[in-house]
Amino acid sequence: MASFNLRKIYKMFDNENETKISADALEQLQQWQLIPREGQYLCAQGHALRLLPSSAKLDGFIWRCHQKSAKGKRKARTCSVQISIRKNTFFYRSKLPMVKLIAFSYLWIKNVPQDFITEELSISLRTAIEWSNCCREVVYTGMNRIGYQIGGAGSVVEIGESEFGRRKYDSGRGVEGQWVFGGVERGTNRCFLVPVEQRDKETLLAVIKRWILPHTTIVSDFWKEYHCLRDEGYVHLKQNHSINFKNPQTQEHTNTIEELWRHAKLSMPQHHRNKKVLSEHLAKFLFTRHCKLADLDALNVFFEMAGLSYNPLSPYLDIREDDIKEELKEE
Repeated sequence: MASFNLRKIYKMFDNENETKISADALEQLQQWQLIPREGQYLCAQGHALRLLPSSAKLDGFIWRCHQKSAKGKRKARTCSVQISIRKNTFFYRSKLPMVKLIAFSYLWIKNVPQDFITEELSISLRTAIEWSNCCREVVYTGMNRIGYQIGGAGSVVEIGESEFGRRKYDSGRGVEGQWVFGGVERGTNRCFLVPVEQRDKETLLAVIKRWILPHTTIVSDFWKEYHCLRDEGYVHLKQNHSINFKNPQTQEHTNTIEELWRHAKLSMPQHHRNKKVLSEHLAKFLFTRHCKLADLDALNVFFEMAGLSYNPLSPYLDIREDDIKEELKEE
């Protein structure tokens, strides 16, 4: 799919001040599976709904059914079902023009400051916060669906833990936060980041088995909980940071995972790094990172994920998730 910027988004809708969507915009929304195509959406009677123009509706379209049906000996009646084009879709929560919601998603993916977004799109801070939460939920759910593994025979993965938080009263040494366990594959830079409540052997080993393929060469520090890795089918190399940054004998290091921590923390807001939203912030960081590594347009992938999360066709149509999985694995 083509890549997007704000100019292309507004051009697709013809006019940024118009609430009615154009034929080009409608086609793009259907490609993202945010809105069904005709013939896919059924009414309760099993009739295929038609997408028809409606000047009375916010977006200029409405789903309608004009087919006739009869039960038993009753006279056939026209099915007069009307369903909003936004019903059960990603746009269902808002009455803002779709062009603004798409533009908001684009700016959110680009990590544009929230005050700039509210000013440029003429929306309230409350609306911006609500849609930021919605976007984070989409990415979190989408990344959980993908669930790939990294490493394998001949590959090297660096692992470690870091505490995400902020200093109490923005000063001093006390830190309130959440421990995150992660790993990054050298060469490909594919990675995972998982919040953990405990750093015991059982917890960390379960995460390692979930995300790292057997026979991978794993490089870590001397944390005692990693001593079991050789018994679990991994090649394990250790690096003692208290002595040097690179092992003089094996030349192994954990510089890649340290760089990952730095980039991940820089992507987080300086405040509100509480445990409740940390997983969603990490999912956004991983989402943008993987789109960049795979040379994918992040907005396209985001709305494909949104189409899966908010799918009005779920009772009628089985939309495959394999397409998105394969796109994010391509490099």
